[in-house]
Amino acid sequence: MKNPKTTKLNDSQLISKIGEILTIAREHTVQTVNTILVKTYWEIGREIVEHELGGKTRAEYGKEFLKNLAKELTKLYGKGFTQSNLRRMRQFYLTYQIRATLSHKLEKDEISQTLSAKLETNEKLSTESRELNKPILSEKVLSRLSWSHICLLLAVSDKDARSFYEIEIASNRWSVREAKRQIESMLFERLVLSKNKKGLKQLSEKGQIIETPEDALKDPYVLEFLGLNEKNEWLESDLEKALMNHLQKFIMELGKGFMFVARQHRISINNEHYHIDLVFYNKILRSYVLIDLKTGKFDHSDYGQMKFYLNYFKEEMCDDADNEPIGIVLCYDKDDTFVEYVLKDEKKIFAKKYLLTLPDKKLLMAEVEKTIEKFESEQK
Repeated sequence: MKNPKTTKLNDSQLISKIGEILTIAREHTVQTVNTILVKTYWEIGREIVEHELGGKTRAEYGKEFLKNLAKELTKLYGKGFTQSNLRRMRQFYLTYQIRATLSHKLEKDEISQTLSAKLETNEKLSTESRELNKPILSEKVLSRLSWSHICLLLAVSDKDARSFYEIEIASNRWSVREAKRQIESMLFERLVLSKNKKGLKQLSEKGQIIETPEDALKDPYVLEFLGLNEKNEWLESDLEKALMNHLQKFIMELGKGFMFVARQHRISINNEHYHIDLVFYNKILRSYVLIDLKTGKFDHSDYGQMKFYLNYFKEEMCDDADNEPIGIVLCYDKDDTFVEYVLKDEKKIFAKKYLLTLPDKKLLMAEVEKTIEKFESEQK
């Protein structure tokens, strides 16, 4: 006689396995449909560009042409064909090159030709698109980008920044909301400020690769999600509490590999107690990351305090598998020249600034330009 409990358990396992299969299949279906949609929009963009160039249309006519085309396509195929969306499809084609298989083009209810074959054999590619030296979207990257992601990327004018965001969206599987936030907070530009010219090239070609503590850090950190008003007085405890209330967003802002360990971690020596504001662990660097929060300007005393924390953690908390801990003094303001003197030759302690609002694009771009000019002058 069968044990009813065993049968029930086996049934539960079967249901669980079927559920896993269905979840994977549905995710794959959504991903496949999405990829086909993105490629379809690219192909529509190609048709629009070739029609315009073939007819040698004037700009004035082009506007009217897209307006009429939007009306007709909407009438025939429903939503998704507004003038602005057609302009994005056109821009998508002019910005990127796609080489991938897509067998969804139907003629008389039969697959007559894949878009990939059409793309490879088409001899009518426009002179305009040839001259643009367009980047190629790989099948791997393309499969992880939705049309909404593409629209965000098309709004990024700098090609190096756009290439960086393509890679990061695909590798980190950022949602559209998260990708938008990273672009608006100018993640690429903030990472550039802590790089040399070789690092800048790597960012645009490979995304953020973390091999050293410097690779994992940003300057400034953007904490606009905390809702703290710069005009109001608030304490370090208020900042810490706000970060804990938005821990998931803070970890996203910290970046790759960060895991939360503790807040107000206590150190006791000879009945004297000290507290480290925040402790994280970076699994890529295999290091503890200690964060000391400051509502004011970075001071040399902050360095001494953090040095004490790191020495304690190295001796008392780290295992043989751990690398040396890293310290971040996260401050509201800092003088870069002063910081350079205080932290000269220091490899494990960093003074980083935080912002409570999204960065001013013009000011940050000016800083990036200075950094690039510095790269170029050092090479001469």
